[in-house]
Amino acid sequence: MAAVAAIIQYGNIPSTALGLKNESNPTTPDILVQSLTISATREEKEYRNADGNVFALQYRNPTISFAFDGYITTKSGSGLANLEPGQRVTALANFTSDTYGFSPTDGVMIYMDPSRSETNEEIAKATFTVKQLPFVSV
Repeated sequence: MAAVAAIIQYGNIPSTALGLKNESNPTTPDILVQSLTISATREEKEYRNADGNVFALQYRNPTISFAFDGYITTKSGSGLANLEPGQRVTALANFTSDTYGFSPTDGVMIYMDPSRSETNEEIAKATFTVKQLPFVSV
């Protein structure tokens, strides 16, 4: 007898070949990623003339941020779920190719804004951000 199906689907649900990946070691991940928000930005500098009108713009200091939300599989050790804010992250499973013009091999990635929530009924959840500064050398 066949095993019960994990998923039964009706209709045409779009899918992507590049779905979310769990973070850290793929065989024993630290974070079971539930959601990821990626945002890229630059600082804007306006140049104004004597009348106060903008006549030129400059965009500089590009950064990209990865905001994660997921379940923690282990709270011990030095894995991604338990880094100190400000520590360097050397690789992300969800940042393996150019994204918005940023390359995962450029500059430095910094672990920021970790938060953990726990209840008696659920696995501990974590949220954190990894920010890449592409022109900082290590």
